[in-house]
Amino acid sequence: MLTVAATLGTAEAREALQADSTKASFIAQARAAHLSSAKANALQAKVDRFMEKADGTQVAPNLINLAGGGTVYVAVPGEAHFRDLTPGDKTVTADPCAEGAPYGYFCAYEGRDYTGTAIPMYACHSYNVPFLGHGSWDNNQTTGTRAKMYTGINGFGDLRYTTRPALSWDADGDWTPVGSVVNC
Repeated sequence: MLTVAATLGTAEAREALQADSTKASFIAQARAAHLSSAKANALQAKVDRFMEKADGTQVAPNLINLAGGGTVYVAVPGEAHFRDLTPGDKTVTADPCAEGAPYGYFCAYEGRDYTGTAIPMYACHSYNVPFLGHGSWDNNQTTGTRAKMYTGINGFGDLRYTTRPALSWDADGDWTPVGSVVNC
């Protein structure tokens, strides 16, 4: 019995070490992209907070792939918009919401006036939203499409708000009661 507990503890310790190593790698990539140590650590802390609320996997210093599909484009703390911190081809990780929602998208923004971290929503399904406080959204889906905001994650919980039909937007809305958005 003691051997099973010790093995389980060792496996958990290995997973924790691997997670720390992965985070250290992302922090090193952020530093290589000319972020100070303080900014790189603050960025990782922000990504960690978002991942606690949204079901996803960190794939770059400021990118989270959501389990159900989609990507969270995390803005460096103190910056108004996402910037690509990944090494290599910079066109791969361009934020579709950088200049407002392109046609066919619903974009959720962490900050007021379409700033900060963004979640572009194109495919029709539920997206977990890890934001708290005042933010914004831009609905440029097909004409008449309404997004629904729920208190729980994965489209569960109480329906909190239904947007006006596309083309619609809100430059200052409260994300605090919202856990997820079903964009269609």
